[in-house]
Amino acid sequence: MQLFTNSYQKILRLWEQFRLKNSQRENQTTETQVVDENIFRHRMQQPDIVSELFLPMGSHFSVNKDKPEIAKANTKISGVRFQAADPSGENLELERQCQQDVVNLVQSLIQLRKTPEFSNIVLSNEILTNPQSISQLGTRVKFGLSVDPNGHFDNETDAAGECHRNIVQAVQKSGFVVDSPKTFDPKTGMAGLSQWASQLQLRRRKIPLWLFLLPLLLLLLLSLKDCSSPEFFGSSITTNSFIIIMDKSSSMEPHFPRVQQEARKTLENLTSSFFSTHYANVIAYHSSATTALGSIKEVNDETGSQLIQFLDNLKAGGGTHLRSGIELAAKEVAAHQKPTTLIILTDGQDSSIDKMLQQRDALLNQFQDVEIIGNTLTPRVFDVKNPKPINEVETKLNELAKTFNGQFGEVK
Repeated sequence: MQLFTNSYQKILRLWEQFRLKNSQRENQTTETQVVDENIFRHRMQQPDIVSELFLPMGSHFSVNKDKPEIAKANTKISGVRFQAADPSGENLELERQCQQDVVNLVQSLIQLRKTPEFSNIVLSNEILTNPQSISQLGTRVKFGLSVDPNGHFDNETDAAGECHRNIVQAVQKSGFVVDSPKTFDPKTGMAGLSQWASQLQLRRRKIPLWLFLLPLLLLLLLSLKDCSSPEFFGSSITTNSFIIIMDKSSSMEPHFPRVQQEARKTLENLTSSFFSTHYANVIAYHSSATTALGSIKEVNDETGSQLIQFLDNLKAGGGTHLRSGIELAAKEVAAHQKPTTLIILTDGQDSSIDKMLQQRDALLNQFQDVEIIGNTLTPRVFDVKNPKPINEVETKLNELAKTFNGQFGEVK
């Protein structure tokens, strides 16, 4: 067994761990057992202890997890080499290195337990791991030590069982499983644990199949999201933000119930969307425009109800001036600064459309370079599949839609 006489500064502060355990009993008045730190340091320097297999010692490390500033070791560590055995059995070097390190770990414990002050010392579940310099080989692990103040683990059976559990747990945390021996009998004591270690073979833990399938599943879910864009009367809403710009002139009043029903369906679908957040608003206009929410807001139960209530309370009347609705929408889109779909619903009896077509650039500039898609609809196309403009009014609405990178009627 190799001697490491200068490694005492890299060993577990057993005294700190012992004080941590006793801190849970700080309100008790009875005197507790004290481990002499000097005896421990001196004992760990002796040639029968492979001290490099145990946790480092010093002010930079503590097992006290309540003090994060000292909970991490800052030095490179050596320790037990956990590495997989060659399944072909041709190269035995890796498994022999692992076996020898675990045997040294157990034998060091056996020797420590011969000292009266450490007669019940065992491995704790505190470990420190570090990848080996050749990463594919495996992991280096250092183990913590524990001395129970109540004298538990004086018994060899209990001590061997506790140490075996913590070794197997460390193996699993390092990405391996024990391939052989499959079982260990604690009744064989620490000597039996050393024999178990001399036959130890590890293999890498297999990655669950679902981890391989997870990226494909995510891609599938994203594709389903892309394939299920919300619609308003067949007009696809391809952005996460949209504004319904609605004509509320007298000629549109007979169509209000259908619009309210369709808006309710669209908003309910968006509030139950699992994949993404949507933003919306409704602007109604006659000779002037009014906004339901004052700006484009996230669609949720509250804003959805406000939008539906706004539509339900619409009063028809007055002239028709689509430009007022477009200009109000431009202000909200410019403030929102996210790509937005405009759904323009009108019967088209509006002199402002001609002027907008003549001043397209000035109109677009009001959106301040935010991406927009503007689709135009008339009540005629509510129940028509793949509609095309059939008259001069719809032709102008189609031209206006193209100005906003959209089109007239249903968009697929």
